[in-house]
Amino acid sequence: MKHRVIILLLFILTVSFLGAKSPDPKAVVGKIDNITYTYAEYDKILSNYYAYYQKKWGHPLSTEEKAQLNNQCWEELVGRYIYDKAIKAGKITITQAELLREAKKNPPEAVKQIPELKTNGKFDRKKYEDALNNIPEFKKAVLEEVKATYQYQKLLNTIRNEVTVSEDSVYKEWFRDNDLVDAQIICFDANKLTNITATEEEGRAYYESHKEQYRKENCRSYRYVRIPKATSTADSLAVKEEVMKIYQDLLAGADFAEMAKAKSQDPGSAEKGGDLGWFGRGQMIPVFEETAFKTNPGQIAEPVLSNYGWHIIQTLDRRQGENGEEVLARHILLRIEPSETTLKQLKMDAFSLYQKAQEKGLQKAAQEMGYKVEESGVFQEKDSFIKGIGRDANLVSFAFQNPVGSIPNIYYSPNGDAYICELSDSISVYYTPFEDEKSRIMNTVTKNKRNNYMNEYAHNFVQNFTPDQYLEQAAQDSLMVIEITNHKKGDPISSLGKIPDLDNALFETPVGSFTPLINDQSRWFLAKITKHQVPDPAQWEKNKATLIKEAKEKAGQEHLNKWYLEERRKVTIIDNRRDFYDLTSTDKVIQL
Repeated sequence: MKHRVIILLLFILTVSFLGAKSPDPKAVVGKIDNITYTYAEYDKILSNYYAYYQKKWGHPLSTEEKAQLNNQCWEELVGRYIYDKAIKAGKITITQAELLREAKKNPPEAVKQIPELKTNGKFDRKKYEDALNNIPEFKKAVLEEVKATYQYQKLLNTIRNEVTVSEDSVYKEWFRDNDLVDAQIICFDANKLTNITATEEEGRAYYESHKEQYRKENCRSYRYVRIPKATSTADSLAVKEEVMKIYQDLLAGADFAEMAKAKSQDPGSAEKGGDLGWFGRGQMIPVFEETAFKTNPGQIAEPVLSNYGWHIIQTLDRRQGENGEEVLARHILLRIEPSETTLKQLKMDAFSLYQKAQEKGLQKAAQEMGYKVEESGVFQEKDSFIKGIGRDANLVSFAFQNPVGSIPNIYYSPNGDAYICELSDSISVYYTPFEDEKSRIMNTVTKNKRNNYMNEYAHNFVQNFTPDQYLEQAAQDSLMVIEITNHKKGDPISSLGKIPDLDNALFETPVGSFTPLINDQSRWFLAKITKHQVPDPAQWEKNKATLIKEAKEKAGQEHLNKWYLEERRKVTIIDNRRDFYDLTSTDKVIQL
C-alpha cells in the first residue's frame, strides 16, 4: 500500500485514456466525500498511472491490465483521501527537524539527478548536505518533496505500532506450528451402518414416548375449495391456430431464426434463433425427442403439443456421437396460457362460490356447485404457513380473530389459484399426528439405533482386544483407518474435520500407545501415535528475535488493514467509472 501511494503522489498528471467513450471533460467520474473527480482530472491521473507501469513492465498494457490498474488507481485515490483525513485530524505530527533527518537519510530520487550535486557523474552527498544547509530555497523544496511521501510512511507505521505482541504469544504460536504428530486413527462411524434402520413400530414407540414434543395449543384449521388457474379449451385452440399460422409462414419461406426470436416463448433458445444445439436420446421430453429424430435434416415438422406448449421443430443435421445418434435442432415454442376471458371466468366462479358459501356454508355450497372440499393443516397464530393453502398472514390473522364458520376474503395464491376458505375448527390442544412427523421421526430413531449399536460395538472392541490387536482387527472388521502426518494441534484432522477431544488426545498420548476411546456425536475413535516431533527449545532461542519481529509486523499489518476498512466505511464514495472505461473483471492478479 505504501509504495502504491508514493507512486500515485509523485505522478505529474497528463495524457488521455484509450478506450473512453469521448465523454464530456466535466462529466463526473467519481466522488470521495466532497472531492469530485471530473473525467479530465481522473483521466490525467490514470494516463500517467498507465505510463508508469507500461515503462516498468516493458510492454504495452492489455485491456485486462488496464482494467486492473484502473481499479487500483481509484482505490489509491480513496486511500490517499483516508490518509490525508487522518493526518489533518492529528493522527501524527511531523517536525521540520524530523523532515531534515529524513531528507539527509533518504535524498529524493529527483534530487540525485541534479548535475550540480554530482561529482564525476555520481551523486555527491556532501554537496547535497551543503546545499541543504546553505540554500534556503533548495532546503524548502526538498523538505516539501520529502514530506509528500514521509508523512504517509509515518502514518502507516504509527498505526501499525498501535498493537503489541508478547513474547509468550509468539512462543505459543511457534510451539504449535512445530509440535507435530503422526498417527493411525481407527474410525467407528455409525453413519456407515446403512443396513440398520428403524421399524415403523420403533418409530411409533418413539412418538408416544416423546409425544409432548408434538403438542400444540390454541390452534385453528380451515376447510377450503381450490379453484386452479387453468387454461380452457378455447385457450388451447387459440394458441394452436397461431402456431399453425407460424408453421405455414415457415413453409412459405419465412426465416426460422427470425421467427423464433420474434415469437418463441422459450427464453433459453429464442434469442439464439431457437437453436438447441446437438442432443441425443433421453435428453428431451418424449414427444419432442420422437419428432426431432424422425424428421429429416432441413425439414420442419408439423407442430406437436407437450406439457410446455406447442412446438415447431426443425431438424438441421444428425450425426453419430459417442453415446449414439445425435441431432442438431431448433424450435419455436408457444405456451398455452389462460386468456383474459379465462381469468375473468375464474374470478367469477370463485366469487359465486364465495357468495353461496356465505349463505349456506362452504360444504353445501361446494356440493351444489360440484367442487371438492379439503381440510387444511392445523396452525398456530405464530405460524405464517397453512398446510394445503400456502403462506398468507391475513388468513392466519383472520382465523384467530373470528369464530368457527367464518369465511375470509378470497385468497389468490402467487400462481393464480383461488381459495375459498371457511374456518372449520378451534382446537385448544392438538398433537401433530405420527404420519405428519413420520419422516423426521424415522430418521431420528434410525440415527439413535445406529449410534447405540456402534457405541456398544466400539466399547466391546476395546474390551475384547488388546492394543496390539487393534489395527489388525480393524482391518478384519473393515473399519476405516486414517493415517495422518505432521498434524498440528487445532488444525482439522484429515478426512474427519475438527474433533477437539481427539485432537487433544493425539498430543497427550505417548508414542506407540493408543488414545482412549473418544466419542464425537455419531463417531468413535482410537488413535495410535506413531511419531511426535516436539519443538526444540534451542531453535526457539536461536530464532526468537526474528520470529517476534515477523509476528509484530504481521499483527501491525493486520491492524492497519482493519483500521483502513473501518475508515473506508465512513467515506461516501460514488464510483461512475464504468460509464467511461472498460472495467472488465478478471481473476488474474497483477503483482506490483
